Amino acid sequence: MDKLLKINIEDFSYEEKSILKNIRLDIFKGECLVLTGLSGSGKSTLLRLINKLAPEVYEGELKGEIKLLDKSLSSYRCGELAKYIGNVFQDLNNQFFADTVENEVSLVGENMGMEREFLHNKVDEALYQLSIQKLKRRKLRNLSGGQKQKVGISSTLVHDSQIIIFDEPSASLDYQSIEELKTNLRSLKKQGKTLIIVDHRLYYLMDIVDRMVVLKDGTISNIYTRDELSKNVQIENGLRAFYEEDLVSEQPKIEEDPNLYFNGVKIENKGYQLDERHTFNLSQGECMALIGSNGIGKTTLAKELIGLLDIKIGTVSYGKTNKERLEKTSTSLQNCSSMFFYETVEKEIIPKNKISNKEYLEKARMYLKKLELWDKRLENPHNLSGGEQQRLALIIALLKDSELIILDEPTAGLDYKRMSQVSEVINERAKEVPVILITHDLELLFKVCNTAYLLSEKDSRKIDVCGNELIIREFLKSGKGM
Repeated sequence: MDKLLKINIEDFSYEEKSILKNIRLDIFKGECLVLTGLSGSGKSTLLRLINKLAPEVYEGELKGEIKLLDKSLSSYRCGELAKYIGNVFQDLNNQFFADTVENEVSLVGENMGMEREFLHNKVDEALYQLSIQKLKRRKLRNLSGGQKQKVGISSTLVHDSQIIIFDEPSASLDYQSIEELKTNLRSLKKQGKTLIIVDHRLYYLMDIVDRMVVLKDGTISNIYTRDELSKNVQIENGLRAFYEEDLVSEQPKIEEDPNLYFNGVKIENKGYQLDERHTFNLSQGECMALIGSNGIGKTTLAKELIGLLDIKIGTVSYGKTNKERLEKTSTSLQNCSSMFFYETVEKEIIPKNKISNKEYLEKARMYLKKLELWDKRLENPHNLSGGEQQRLALIIALLKDSELIILDEPTAGLDYKRMSQVSEVINERAKEVPVILITHDLELLFKVCNTAYLLSEKDSRKIDVCGNELIIREFLKSGKGM
């Protein structure tokens, strides 16, 4: 195979802190290379060096060289690299500059000075390849996460980039969108594209990956070919599951002794509603997954149950008014940065009325240490990484005295180690207070949930998780009732 990239990094550091060292890696035309490893191992920094965001935007000192097509990256002019390397970032909202799909996809061609009619044809071709030509005139802000990702991929096809970099592409996608992502990646590979993918979720990549590179403490610890990827390799490297069939329930069936009741609750907000009414019960010691396709109403239902939205039709046993429900429930939101109001982590989790409560303080200390935030307790919450903010929001929810806890995507983008830490603390708290978990993360679901509520446009129902793993996977694939 032809060599496209030759990476030879002796050291790369931010503000004298070494992030990468002794990286020797060749990347070949047409291969799919997956970069994985624990958070903080240097994966994102390596991507930034490959696309020249570091050290040009993220300032640092590089000792070594990266060559593209046998030419040093430092020799490429500003913007020239976009001819060869396309990027699909994790937070696509920060990647987009235009307001509509058509304008965003055409942007790279305009920057490269493409002739207008030729560019219009290339945009149409790119949209067609991803089957999103119907979205051409749509506003980007109104698209789902999976649709936005397809727009990001389309923009790399306009200039026919040889290399496409994906930074945690599955982190915020539902099951159906991950299946579509897998189809799109397979199609790009057939076209001869070189794919470089950073992700913690790995099962969807197993029939696409050619080599998997595992980073640890800023260096390459192992490189495996597809044929070498076994259960032992997964365990030895502390990685998420390689194969979906390995995901099975780890929680026993719950003995029903309901103490919370939800009767005929209708999902309704800002013109959106589901005709079906939702009735289920929760018992102490129960963690129930709330699952369904993106946009079906999971977060709307959660906001009704915790008092952020009115329950216009239906009742719950723990509060008739929004105020009552807010007082008796706790939650971690998907956009968790909006939950922080104080200047330090410590102040976020210790209210004034708990400063002298030794039992509460000991529990707060335990959560901070278990979720690796103890050393961050005096930092501003808004200066934490995305994963650290997720874990802080979870601690706030678990510490509050409540009758119901609702957690909305607490592990999006987390590695196996931290996902396991999160599952451990959720399991412990669920013994005391019922938990509703909104998640697309099958590994987390099977680790912590006894039951699942399958939310769809019709025939929603609650089932045990243990023994029904296949039903849950098939439901998530279809997004419809069984």
